[in-house]
Amino acid sequence: MTSVPTYKGLFYADHEKSSINFSISTHGVIKFDDSCKTIEDISLQKTTLDLIGDPETTLQISWNNADIKYSLLCHDPALFDSLLDSNLMPDIQTQLQSLQKKQLQQTKSEKYRVPLYMGYIMTFFFSTYFMYSYSVPMVTKLIPYEWEKKIGSFAFENYQTGKSVVDHSLVNSAMDSIVKRIDEFDSSDIDYEVIVIEAEMVNAFAFPGGYIVVTTGLINNSDKPEEVAAVLSHELTHVLERHGMRKLVRQAGLGILIGIVFGDVSALSQLMELSSQLDSLSFDRSQEQHADDGGIKIMQAAGISPQHLVTFFKKIKELDSATGDIPEIFRTHPLTDDRIKRVAAAADPEQIFKFNIDWNKVKKGVE
Repeated sequence: MTSVPTYKGLFYADHEKSSINFSISTHGVIKFDDSCKTIEDISLQKTTLDLIGDPETTLQISWNNADIKYSLLCHDPALFDSLLDSNLMPDIQTQLQSLQKKQLQQTKSEKYRVPLYMGYIMTFFFSTYFMYSYSVPMVTKLIPYEWEKKIGSFAFENYQTGKSVVDHSLVNSAMDSIVKRIDEFDSSDIDYEVIVIEAEMVNAFAFPGGYIVVTTGLINNSDKPEEVAAVLSHELTHVLERHGMRKLVRQAGLGILIGIVFGDVSALSQLMELSSQLDSLSFDRSQEQHADDGGIKIMQAAGISPQHLVTFFKKIKELDSATGDIPEIFRTHPLTDDRIKRVAAAADPEQIFKFNIDWNKVKKGVE
């Protein structure tokens, strides 16, 4: 009597995950291990088949039952042989043959990919700190935008924990108007989301993926909306240049870098855990200069004078001199006289734009 092959896989019931053993009957029924008494066997005829992963070599078998989505993932190539040996409808046989061929092609291409990236990893391992620093932008480019969006969303929600978000229609409308104006001229397809946090500290920053935080302290210390727009033009440039992601990659360490290179999804989880540090990690001098230059270009295109940023810089330096308390925005964005001079030298736009916002009412809305 021939024994039926047993396979190991990952079983998902909505968001719940577990390891599971299963086999395939001669009639194409997926039969789960006796220990999984709560999971009903399922006919392959009632499922959807696909290949997932990077590369796409993992077979995903999905189905719905009582509004619950189930998925069974298995990477074992031999599973295709068991499935094809079953008595299945011709259309499913054809689909399985196509998926098996694709899996074989992806596996072969992976053999060439591994040596290529192993050389890249060894470069990281044996390089000096100088080489490591210059490799960070290269690794960051390998991170899918979907990862960046998830990381930014996680950090954004985590940051709000224990903080009070301003729920004032006039204030939120004003911030949306400012961000919308900048967004029209930043040459990106990012959908920005902005909130105002009740905090005396003068601060504003944008998480990866376009999640923006503005403090009431920034609004109270600005004389007009154009000053906030100037600050946010600088901040959004950090997002466009993926500076926040570079900070995370630099902080991550070699193990996560290797995971990024190989597309290991677990690297995403580790980066998300590190993202809680994003608002405290400093940008380097080069990143600040790029953010200044990018912010100036956005301001000029949007009809906002870069001098508003200079005015704000000077105001904050005076506040620091008077109180000795370094504003939060400059703990991670070091301010120098040379930096102020460079921004001050920027030309005004040909046509000046002014926000139709009653700024005094906005400031009263955050009192």
